[in-house]
Amino acid sequence: MIQEFYKGVEIELEIHQLQQGFWKCDYTLIIHPEGTRTLHRGDGEFPTMDLAKEYALQEARQAIDQSNAGRPAGEFVNPPREVRIKPYPG
Repeated sequence: MIQEFYKGVEIELEIHQLQQGFWKCDYTLIIHPEGTRTLHRGDGEFPTMDLAKEYALQEARQAIDQSNAGRPAGEFVNPPREVRIKPYPG
């Protein structure tokens, strides 16, 4: 599984090789912090894994852009978080 973030939305890609040797890629959009998931089944078959991945990633980005149309950027982009790391005991 491959993960990527675009405009504050997590994209999970799941690539499958079909019996005929072609490739297909499903993607899931995950909106944080709610954890809302939307699964999209890949509808195309591609001769290489890379083509399937790029096509699904392009579709996912377009879906995010369409769902965020008209919203200010601050509504859907996650702010950075501060993480404090303590020294290792011992």
